[in-house]
This record gives sequence, structure tokens and C-alpha cells, in this order.
Amino acid sequence: MRIEITEKGSDAFCREVVNNTAQYRSILKNHNHKLKDYFRQFRLLLVLGAAVLVILILMAVFWGVDPFDYAIIAALSIEVIMCAGYLYVLNKMLKAMLADSRTSVLSLDETGVELNKGGSQIVKLGWDNIAVVRADKESLTFVSGDRTGIIISAAKNYADEILVWLRENLPSVEVVESSK
Repeated sequence: MRIEITEKGSDAFCREVVNNTAQYRSILKNHNHKLKDYFRQFRLLLVLGAAVLVILILMAVFWGVDPFDYAIIAALSIEVIMCAGYLYVLNKMLKAMLADSRTSVLSLDETGVELNKGGSQIVKLGWDNIAVVRADKESLTFVSGDRTGIIISAAKNYADEILVWLRENLPSVEVVESSK
């Protein structure tokens, strides 16, 4: 089966793919893993950490500092920096996906699934290397089982066609419909 994907993925689709990539190891451990919105969670952690950090620094300025305050301020500073860095990486991945306007061709055959991005990038996963196929809210994702972090995603509007092909040709491939 061959599907030509000419339209660019929506913002929601790209966010879901980035979240699938970020939570890859959790998905491998538990194929029914409920996908979390890391953009929202890390933004919330960043804001809360920064607010508490500012309050602690103000308290230290007005009421003095003891060694325990230094430790808490240092730990919160590290947390804020790590959240900001992780959010930066997630947003960079999202922007790269949204900016990619290449036509894609998704091919499924008896050997595996292949995504060809305009001839300049080809990713192929053999069926023996696919741990699970996830049907999420916005995407259908093929997750590799070899801990490389490779996933191949297609927009949800192609899901029915792909799932029918999988059920007819490869009933042994595990499909998790996590959008329900």
C-alpha cells in the first residue's frame, strides 16, 4: 500500500508526534501509555518554579539567608533551567516539523513501513522491529522496538486505510487505539 501525503501536518498533529517522540521509552514499557502534553506540563513547571524562586530570593533579601535557603534556591534554579532547556528542545522539534513542507510517501508492504520525505530522507522500519502501532487522537504512529527512538507517524485521516491494511495483511502487529 502506498499513500502520498501532500498536505502539511496540523499544529495538533505535530505536537502529538513530538509528545510521542518525547515519551518513546514510556510507550515501549507500556503500549497503552496515556500520552501527556509535555508542552503544557513543562511550561507549568517552568512558571511555578520561577515564581517560587523569585519568592525565595525576595524572602532571602528581606529576611536574610541561611545555608538551607542557598540549597533550595540552587535546586530551584537547576529545575527552572532544565525545564526551559527541555521546552526549548520540544519547541525546536515542533517548529522543524511545522516548517517541513516536503511531500511524503508512506509505503506499507510485507517487509515493513517506509516514510520517504521528498527523496531526501527515507526512514524504514521492518515489521519485526515495530513494537506497537498507536492510533492517537491526531496521528497513527509506528513505534520501533529497538530503543532507537524512531517513530513513523501519519495524520489521523489516513488511519482507517492503514488499519484496514494492517488487519488484512499483518494481524500479528499490535495496534493500540489510545484515542478512545
